[in-house]
Amino acid sequence: MNSKDKILPDNESQWVAYLNGEPDIPDSIGLDEKEKANLTKIWEMAGTDYSYSAADPEKGWTNFQMKIEKSNRILKIRVFRREFFKYAAMLVVVIGIGFATFQLVRKPKVVEDIPVQIAIAQTDSHPVNVMRISLPDGSSVTLNANTKIEYPEHFEGKIRKVKLSGEAFFKVTKDSIHPFRIETPNASVEVLGTSFNVSAYPNTDKVEVNVETGKVKLSPYNQGRTDMRFVVLPAGERGWLRVSKGEIGHKEELKPNYASWITKIVNFQRTPLNEVCAVLENTYHIKFKLGNPEIGEIPYTANFANLNLDYIVKVIARTHHLQVKKNGDEIILTKRAK
Repeated sequence: MNSKDKILPDNESQWVAYLNGEPDIPDSIGLDEKEKANLTKIWEMAGTDYSYSAADPEKGWTNFQMKIEKSNRILKIRVFRREFFKYAAMLVVVIGIGFATFQLVRKPKVVEDIPVQIAIAQTDSHPVNVMRISLPDGSSVTLNANTKIEYPEHFEGKIRKVKLSGEAFFKVTKDSIHPFRIETPNASVEVLGTSFNVSAYPNTDKVEVNVETGKVKLSPYNQGRTDMRFVVLPAGERGWLRVSKGEIGHKEELKPNYASWITKIVNFQRTPLNEVCAVLENTYHIKFKLGNPEIGEIPYTANFANLNLDYIVKVIARTHHLQVKKNGDEIILTKRAK
């Protein structure tokens, strides 16, 4: 930069004060408004401290001239000529590219994941009343005895996921963008919005789903992986998975008494007594034992609604001439002696 291109020392303090935003500076710097604005941008891009209260005219101007000279040793920049602004614009572009490159190559800031809080609901072996809970999305779940469900306090991501061990009746809030998935130890059940019953006790070989409304997808599930096999169950159908054999199937009807543990309504139509006892066990949370194998094959027909278990057992025993004995939480049925 030639000496004639430099601002006279007498005007340096005015220039620095102007570029630092100090008010009431006399209009003696010789530039129009557009040129003033361009020069101000260059001053800021050069990295000079911008302060209303701590302007150091001599130091600030020296820094400004050094940065202009260092960046443009080949080019002769004339401060008060249009050529200066052209090359200054090139300088701004170079600075901008350098900054953008730095942003791309620098190490990204590490954002720590906030762990999702998990809520757990668990029922007793002999609950007085069934437990009903509401999930974060408004879905409701009714839990049978010996049942455990795990769910997040807030659903996040594309899938609303819960874990179930035992039996539960779900009424899922419809959300086609975020499917609802139930993971059991051996099966995965996925829905969009529907009502259905899932029985998946860990000590049984069968996972069963009965669909009241909507549509459900049932598939095997093992160690965090969903099997490629699946069955889609519309309303009014049931599906099952036999764990030991890896069999998956479905039937176009609901299983009789699948919801009796909630409604306390049981219907038997020539149902073998061993199945009758299984339904009563799941409904009233008590164990049955048959003293003779042939008792289990006896067909039984009857309907009971909201009746005491003792009354139901007495009716069954009287109908088929059986003897009833209680042993703690177990009911034993044997043939009467003739």
